[in-house]
Amino acid sequence: MINVMFPQWPSIYDCWSRAVRGAVRNQWEVLDAHFAAGIEILDAVSGSPVATRPNVTGPRLQTLEQEALERTQKGLSPPREVYDVQNRSRIDWSRFPEWARPIDPDAFEGTAHEG
Repeated sequence: MINVMFPQWPSIYDCWSRAVRGAVRNQWEVLDAHFAAGIEILDAVSGSPVATRPNVTGPRLQTLEQEALERTQKGLSPPREVYDVQNRSRIDWSRFPEWARPIDPDAFEGTAHEG
């Protein structure tokens, strides 16, 4: 309706659209910066969970894999350690049922959600 009444001002809509979009984007950037700073503070205070967790290798890894297989055969979830970044690539996931396998072992590598 306003287009019919004021045909000489079609650029006003573009101007208002850019202004609103810019205001929303700026607010989003401020909130995102606060969120990122909060995550960094929490990581610094609690310590990096991946760096502080010991690396499981050798016989312990074999017993961990055996324990995980036994638990999945009983219908229980495997121990959390099998999903850690250090252990995911070392475990033979073909021996596990589909529901116990990680969705994509490399999906979270290099992100803040490792392990």
